[in-house]
Amino acid sequence: MKIAVIPGDGIGVEVMEAALHVLDSLDMEFEFMEADAGDACLERTGTALPEETLEVVGESRATLFGAAGESAADVIVRLRREFDLFANLRPVKSLPGVPCL
Repeated sequence: MKIAVIPGDGIGVEVMEAALHVLDSLDMEFEFMEADAGDACLERTGTALPEETLEVVGESRATLFGAAGESAADVIVRLRREFDLFANLRPVKSLPGVPCL
């Protein structure tokens, strides 16, 4: 399965490294296709979300996106519009004995 990987900025790079490590440990075949987006991309190329990244996402069955800094709206909103996405899932887990609001 082809998966687009967009590490993005800041903590996203570290989170993506960990996520890929977990996926690599599974008994499944993935083809990871790295793409660029975010503040560092904007500084290097003049655009926060290059057309090449949109092409990689379009060719993939799934996309893993780490994080974006100041250019987050330019990246996330455009990805949502281009690919008719509507959810930004962030799984959470409550732990017994830990207060939650």
